[in-house]
Amino acid sequence: MPKTLDVYNLKFEWPDEKMVIEPYVFVPADGYCDRYKRLQHLVDVGGGYAGGTKAITGEHQVPGAVHLPDEAPPPALGWGHESPTALDDILLLLSIFTGRKVFALAPDMADAPIVADSRKYQYSGGVGLSLGKVTRPDESGGTEYALNLSAGTSAVLERIRSDAWRSTYRDGRFLFTFAAACPRQILETSFLSCWTTWEHLFALHHASTMSEKEIENTSAKKKIADILVRYALRKSVPAAHEEKLKALVRIRNSVAHIGSFPTPHAEEVADVFIRLTEMVIASVLGLTPSTVFSADERFERFLDDRQLV
Repeated sequence: MPKTLDVYNLKFEWPDEKMVIEPYVFVPADGYCDRYKRLQHLVDVGGGYAGGTKAITGEHQVPGAVHLPDEAPPPALGWGHESPTALDDILLLLSIFTGRKVFALAPDMADAPIVADSRKYQYSGGVGLSLGKVTRPDESGGTEYALNLSAGTSAVLERIRSDAWRSTYRDGRFLFTFAAACPRQILETSFLSCWTTWEHLFALHHASTMSEKEIENTSAKKKIADILVRYALRKSVPAAHEEKLKALVRIRNSVAHIGSFPTPHAEEVADVFIRLTEMVIASVLGLTPSTVFSADERFERFLDDRQLV
């Protein structure tokens, strides 16, 4: 295996600095800023990172490379393909944190067909922003900001390898389900993937106290309430809010069994649920959940609104 792989679609912490994530060293390519600008961008951004970007459809880019260690550490997550390594974990986390499909290929594979989607993710932004920011002086004497990708990703890797984390979350397969919800797709499939993530988390947390049959027979309303309280999205779920959780379950049932949302308002509720899932995943990874999308406040309004969807 080559000692260096091309890395696709990665937004580096800084355009001109390497990122060290455990034994892997990610190095920006010459002309990084121009390559970054040729990725998909949905709005014009003036100045700042890479000198600003224009809204373009974009396409896959190779903004840098990753230098491999002599011996690859094993993965923490339960990958199903042959010979996975810690690099698989890192690329998944970087995809979630930066909101694009990040992958690596040997340089001689540059002309091979690529099936990955090059578009900016619809979701996962709340998890990335939960990493916090790093700063450095800029050329004008001010301060520039970037996501804390290098140290943040390293800290998450250490957490998901720990015995304490694995005793609850095992091989973290729910992260694959969440990651599947993030790319651009119809809202229905993102919503159902997030719902499955909550179901999986409930099962993991109750694996030692409930049988598989008991977990299976637990109502969806109780499962959602459990995750809401467990991850501090709600202090409690009083009886007055149970009807709204039933309404949320009806939305899920309509999408799963009929294939559509029951009302236009239900689509907004689904979006809130996906953003809540971002907050849950941030907590699972040991991060302080970002509230930039106001998912907790929006869900509070949904619970307090007496009109059921």
